[in-house]
Amino acid sequence: MPASHKRPLPLLGLLGLLLWGFPWACTPAPTPVQESGQTPKEPLPAIALGTPIPFDGTRAHAQLATVVALGPRHPGSPALAQLLDTLEEELLALGFKTRRETFNAKVPITQATPEGTQTYTNLVADLPGPTKDSPMILVGGHIDTKFLGESFVGANDGGSSTVALIELARGLASTQPRALAWRVVFFDGEEAVNFTWLGKDNTYGSRRHARELYKRGEDKRVGAVVVVDMIADMDLQLTWDDYSTKWLRQIFWTAAKDLGLAKHVASARKRTLVKDDHLSFLDVGLEAVDLIDLDYGGPMRPYWHDDRDTLDKTSAASLETFGRILTKGLLELEAEVQRRRRNR
Repeated sequence: MPASHKRPLPLLGLLGLLLWGFPWACTPAPTPVQESGQTPKEPLPAIALGTPIPFDGTRAHAQLATVVALGPRHPGSPALAQLLDTLEEELLALGFKTRRETFNAKVPITQATPEGTQTYTNLVADLPGPTKDSPMILVGGHIDTKFLGESFVGANDGGSSTVALIELARGLASTQPRALAWRVVFFDGEEAVNFTWLGKDNTYGSRRHARELYKRGEDKRVGAVVVVDMIADMDLQLTWDDYSTKWLRQIFWTAAKDLGLAKHVASARKRTLVKDDHLSFLDVGLEAVDLIDLDYGGPMRPYWHDDRDTLDKTSAASLETFGRILTKGLLELEAEVQRRRRNR
């Protein structure tokens, strides 16, 4: 991903947004005013929280070591194919129904893609809800690494999202049945083919899956989309992304505070705009949030898209912290989606 991805917009662009005063990027939404004589809306009914979802950061980090040992996992690589096979085997053993979305996409012509096409494969894993029409929560993240030569292994960028998702899948499987349907998606092709993130040279897999949701008639079931990315940084602090759906972001920020982990989520003073897989779903009208730590190694992001993105720059403690925030937030989200569906 280029500098315009997974980081704040360039300064001039951000100042432009501020000067033009886009409310979604710069100011909180106005509070609705109750008109005189209008009957107040009744509050949404309370929904009991479901069974807590376990998440083992130590186990996830141990698996991250195995993933990194495969080497570069760019689209079409033998290492990525091996990783997909390993993940699918475990997901099936956990009781998920899996399928692969394999497709060809036009990409920029580079040394790695001389014909201007690339084959991508998403891995989709489903746990059914009580009925075939049960609302669904979709949690996804990218599995690919950027093609930067044989020494770039993407421990945090590509690796951490992979192990967080499979660890979440274990937790969901161990707490069945649940009130809703759950989908875990490993997106291929999040990274740009060119070094620079421009136009549609990015998010190939998530854009494909967003379109497939509509083709398969599944879009109406999706209550929320949660994207995870770059969450094993030793100094974990999730970025406040203003593209993300406000109420979804608030659920996870509140979860962090309730757990005594508020220092691991950024304040509104550090708000920014993040380009990541969540935009693929926002663009088709779904509600989505990006849980990402942009400042990998510090504000200058020295390890991002660099050969130093290695296992020793990540930690089991950060994965454990993230897992606690993620699963607490998902528990609240499960109840919130039920409340919203009952009041349609």
